[in-house]
This record gives sequence, C-alpha cells and structure tokens, in this order.
Amino acid sequence: MRLTLPSSSRSFGLLHIAEEVRVLDLDAQDPGGTEEESNNPQGQSEASGGDTVCLLRGTLDKVLSEMIIVVPCKDEALSVVKGVISAIPASCLTILVSNCERGEHDLDRYMQQVEMIKTFAGYGRNILAIHQKDATAGAAFQAAGMPNLIDPSDGTIRNGKGEGMLLGIAIAAAFFPTRRYIGFVDADNLHAGSVNEYCRAFAAGFAMSSSPDREDTMVRLRWASKPKMRNGQIEFVAEGRCSKIVNPWLNRLLMACGGGKRNSNLKSLSATDTDKAFITTGNAGEHAMTMDLALKLRMAAGYAIEPFHFVDLLERTQILSASGKTSERQNPTDRANNGTKTPKPLDKPIRVLQVRTLSPHFHRASDNDHITRMWASGLGSIYHGTATYRHFQGSDDGPISKLRREIDAFAAERGAVDGETGELPRPRVYQALEDMDMARFGEVLGSSLGIGSLRAFGFAGGHPASV
Repeated sequence: MRLTLPSSSRSFGLLHIAEEVRVLDLDAQDPGGTEEESNNPQGQSEASGGDTVCLLRGTLDKVLSEMIIVVPCKDEALSVVKGVISAIPASCLTILVSNCERGEHDLDRYMQQVEMIKTFAGYGRNILAIHQKDATAGAAFQAAGMPNLIDPSDGTIRNGKGEGMLLGIAIAAAFFPTRRYIGFVDADNLHAGSVNEYCRAFAAGFAMSSSPDREDTMVRLRWASKPKMRNGQIEFVAEGRCSKIVNPWLNRLLMACGGGKRNSNLKSLSATDTDKAFITTGNAGEHAMTMDLALKLRMAAGYAIEPFHFVDLLERTQILSASGKTSERQNPTDRANNGTKTPKPLDKPIRVLQVRTLSPHFHRASDNDHITRMWASGLGSIYHGTATYRHFQGSDDGPISKLRREIDAFAAERGAVDGETGELPRPRVYQALEDMDMARFGEVLGSSLGIGSLRAFGFAGGHPASV
C-alpha cells in the first residue's frame, strides 16, 4: 500500500497528532524492496521525491496477524453484517459485539448472526460473537471492578455503541493478550470491499509508526466520500453531516489549548485555514489503536466515544503537564459516574494518524434527528470534558472558557441542548480498562462459552484461550 506522508503535525507534550495522509495505491510494490524488508513490521521506503511511503505486503500482513477487529452492530440487515465480516482479512481475529433485538427460536436475530458466522469457520478465520446484554458479561465486568458499566435495572451492560466497544476491548485483552492492535469497523457498511481497505489502512498506519513498545498509536480513517442520491444522480459528498459540525469544534479545541508545538499562543483562537481543517476524523467510526492505548483511554458512552478520544488525550498530555503535576481533581463528567478520578498522565508518546481512504463509504442514511443526537453527543464531550480546564489558565475568560460559551450558544440555537438542564448532553465516561481485574473478567466470562451468548469459531480446542 502506498500513502502520502504527513506534511505537518501538532505536538501537545507526549501527544503528536499528524495531518491527514491519503491512500494512493491499495497494492503497491516498491521496486527496491527485498524479502527481508517485507518481513519487517516497520519496513518502509520513500518514493516520488520522498513525499510518499510504500508499505510492503509482508509488512502489512505481519501487522494484520497481530490485529483484532471489533464489529459493533445493532439491527443491521444480516446480509450487510455478513458482507462486513467477509471483507476483514483472514489473519485478523474478529469479534462481533451485537446489541440486536432478541426473540424466540427463529425470531432470535442474534442466533441468526451466530449461524451466519459459522459459515466462515474452517477457512483460517478466528471469530468470536457475543451479545451486549449477555448476563455473564455484565457479571464479569461487575466482578472485575467496572460497576458503572452495568445497568442497575437488570445487571447487564448498558446500551450504547461505546459500551459495546468496551466489551470488545475487554474480550480482546482478556483472551488474546499477545495481539498488539485493535480496530473497529461499523457494521452498516453496504460496500463490503471498503472494509478490507480499512483494515489494511490500519496496518499501514501502525507500520508507519514506532513499535508499540516505544509509543502508542491511534489510526483514524476518513472516508474518501459519502455518496448520496440527489435528483436521480450520485453526489460524492466529501464530509458527513455530523463531521461537518464536530470537526471544526475539535480544531478550535486544539487552538484553545495553544495549537500545539506550531502555535503556542494561548491568548487567541485565530487559526490559519490549515489549522481549521487539521482534525478531519472527529467522528471516525473506523479507527484502530495499539492494545496498550485501548486499555489506557477512558471511553465515553454512545456516540460521544470517538470525539472524546481527543478530549481525553489532551487532558492527559497538555492540561496535566501545564499544571506541572498530576491533578487530584475530579472531572465534573466523572462525578456523575461513581467518582472516577482524573486518569494517570501518559507514560510514553502517543501518535495519532489520520488516513483518507480511496474507497467511498455507503451506508443507510440517518434522519436529521439522529444526526443531531450524534453531533450533540460529540460537542457535549468537548463542552463537559473541558469544564475544569479553565482553572489552569488562571481565569474564566481564557480561550477554553470562550470556546465553551460559543459551543453552548451554537447548540442552543439549533435546539440541541437538554430541556431540563439547558446544556448539551453530558456523556457518561467510563474509567480506563487498565484499572479493572482483567484476569477475573476473563475467568467469569470464559466459563460461559457456549452456554450464554458467547460463541467462538475457528479456534483450536474450540476455546479462544487456546490461541
């Protein structure tokens, strides 16, 4: 695969965010490459004047063999979910986390998904499936020290995309500790072939970075386009309705935090055109990260999960370091979630790569109310997640405070604030999974294999622990 190289980046302490790169060739070959280089997971070579990089096939295959892909799904058509699963490279271990409606016998949509997954067994694939409302999964999180993830009304994991992704990460860490990378792809993708590109783009991003032993990496994808049918013609829209709103506010957040190494002016929110469009992946449903990073990050509930990545990373690197010490304060978001304290500062560099794919992304269009809920969740994660940042600026009139007021006004004008609180929705934020007893989680959940909703296919001995 050949990609452009990042032309610039922004640094906030240990956090380094690179400008968007583009996939140029899905399957390129470097004329100077050797077999020895192809077996090197960090092997890369520059071409075309040094502005592109070619990742050899062996390089990508090595990374893919160390990757887990989580597919959160709800009520997508069975044929669509099957297409997504079929396009994931066989060397990637796959975890389907379903929160579909359940019924009896032939009306049980989850068991239909399980039967579909069975058709992939025996072809070199390792696949797990679990239902998000699995009772044992809830008990496992409870036993492992994550009670705030549990719905008190029934003892199961709360509904929400973010909650399903947390379940996928926990399963990956508990059952497959030697896998170094974890990625996420949406289940509503109508163009199955693009999923294969997404996984390979994840691998390319990791191969362009240092070893996970030296730095953590997050790879976030931006689709080439989101085609829409208008007046009988296909329009290749460059950016989705939600991204058009969330991305600019995330860029303004970067500027309010000083703009990174390239801009240390804390007094102004002014930005160049490049600064205004620096983050292009705020709502990246397709993203991947080193497993260590997945365990370190706090996760926000529902659709706030992807934008909140940036808020959490900035808090750990820029804001905590600005005070000169680890803060013992509590985030107001956390006070509503069992008093989880501000997480530990980062202990090694983190690189965020943004990759624009070649493939367009086709999925079922959402109505305007759904889109509003999505961007309101994203802006809510910024608004509430930065509520205490102003204390480090020594004034309530600093850039962060100004940004929060403008976000609030923007949302209020568009009817996106809560009728009772008068504020944007406050996302539930969960503690980092590294704080829980992963061995206990695996022990409790593993005991239910084949009894509850947990199913495993393609594993030697029939159990994921055998991998």
